[in-house]
Amino acid sequence: MIKPQKGQSLFEVVVAIAVSALIITAIVSMASNSIQNSSYSRDKTLASNYVQQANEWLRQERDSNSATFITKAAIPTWCFRSLSWILPSLPRACASDEYITGTKFIRQSGLSISLVNGKNVVRVNTTVSWTDSKGLHQITGSTDLSATQ
Repeated sequence: MIKPQKGQSLFEVVVAIAVSALIITAIVSMASNSIQNSSYSRDKTLASNYVQQANEWLRQERDSNSATFITKAAIPTWCFRSLSWILPSLPRACASDEYITGTKFIRQSGLSISLVNGKNVVRVNTTVSWTDSKGLHQITGSTDLSATQ
């Protein structure tokens, strides 16, 4: 009389390993996506803060000396590596490697002056951009600042 053998067949073992590998791959993929989404959210929040900081700084510049502000605003594009009218900020568009000091973000403001009801109004469009593993991203904010000369 032959006794039935107990244990797993090779096919069952291979199927179990394949199912385990699929489950582990799915878990690792979800964790990776979660980390990427978290990093993107952090960067988007930082970029929004950099836009707001630039617009608020420009408002303070307008408040401290309106005439100087209008003179500076006559230059249509500024690369604000720091919040200053002098180096390292530049009165031109940013190059692809001119980051906000100590970051991976590039901040550029476009300024345009128009006359509304006898007052100069400066339209400020600030864009902060950055690149990560998913490509180029941008956050833009606008404000209008009235100033008299």
